[in-house]
Amino acid sequence: MSVAPRLLFANLLLLAALGGATYAGTLLWQRVGTLQATLDEVLGEVTRMRIEQSAGAKGPRALLEKLRTYAPMLSNARVTEPDFQNARKEMMDILRAFESLGADAREPVLARLTQVNPQKDYDESRFLLEALLRIDPAGGKERLVEVLRGRLLPSPQMRWYAASKLTEVDKALAQVELRRIVTSESNRGVNPDRSAHNTPVPDPAALATSGFHNFIIHYARTEDTKLDETLLMVMQRAEHDRMTVQECVKQLGKDRYQPAVPVLEKLFHSPPLHQEDPLFLNAVLDALVDIQDKSARPFLEAELAKATHEVVAKKIQHLLDKTR
Repeated sequence: MSVAPRLLFANLLLLAALGGATYAGTLLWQRVGTLQATLDEVLGEVTRMRIEQSAGAKGPRALLEKLRTYAPMLSNARVTEPDFQNARKEMMDILRAFESLGADAREPVLARLTQVNPQKDYDESRFLLEALLRIDPAGGKERLVEVLRGRLLPSPQMRWYAASKLTEVDKALAQVELRRIVTSESNRGVNPDRSAHNTPVPDPAALATSGFHNFIIHYARTEDTKLDETLLMVMQRAEHDRMTVQECVKQLGKDRYQPAVPVLEKLFHSPPLHQEDPLFLNAVLDALVDIQDKSARPFLEAELAKATHEVVAKKIQHLLDKTR
């Protein structure tokens, strides 16, 4: 046999061996996955039985009682570190136990969601939504969307939680929902001229009359491909408060979004409500330098000569030194 046929034969043997190893590896991983699922199921059952025993009740009722007990401890600053860690572990066990119950726990959790007060029972409310996501992922996601829209558990804080959780479980959907919120709402409420036809109107209790800028922060975390152009549009609207515009400024600077430069320069000369807040003006200056680097020097030099506020003047000088 010549060298070429021998090499071909050896390569075929090697490929066959590799193929067999790949198939065996695939089977092994499938078995490992099946074993892990079985172990998770057993752990969930054992955890549920332990919780039921300590609660003196059975099924969803026991888990709901424990969830209601531990949820407030996870955001109470007066809870000691050991108690906090214990409460966090117990909550993870409770959620695992809900998952092991599956569909049997769905209706009791939904019923409890209709009873809680989203302001007073914020922690319990968010963990009930976590439990629903474990029990019924699709149904849980639908409820998250309703919370984010301000139609279920109406409160700004619950909407911000829903924004964070929806970004975690379905980033594409979070992008769409948060883009709609930041382009149709402000701290003044919903602008009917900018709200799409048939878009659900939030419950008045869900409107963020203060803290609307948190929606900008959550929207930025979705990494929407339309983020920069959307924030540039939002930043130019007169209805938005200073903090909301400032969050847009910071994000556009972080993203080095060149089309924002003329708008940022205009904002520096005419800030929201015509209030020359040094913190806001300095945020605009930072964004301009983040985007342009040394190209921002002519603007900085011109503004330094006109600066009337010491804090702003020092900031401009610092940025000039930084870009020299």
